[in-house]
Amino acid sequence: MQTQATDVVSIRIPAKLKKRLTAIAKTMDRSQNWLIANALEDYVELYDWQVEEIKKSVKKADNGGKFYSSEEVNLWIEQFKV
Repeated sequence: MQTQATDVVSIRIPAKLKKRLTAIAKTMDRSQNWLIANALEDYVELYDWQVEEIKKSVKKADNGGKFYSSEEVNLWIEQFKV
């Protein structure tokens, strides 16, 4: 198994959040560092995905893609209301 290069980052978090993090780490038998690193990885992956999807949509729109008015969207949403 190859070790990944790492850097140190220092952050300040609210005391209540730190307590919650400590509890989760204990429950999962993982370090707080592991939890934070994984949470950041998930966040960055989601952010990257969102940015790529936005870029694709803008490109599609720039190439003559279909636009819907807010009224059309609202009518479409209404059909799903119970």
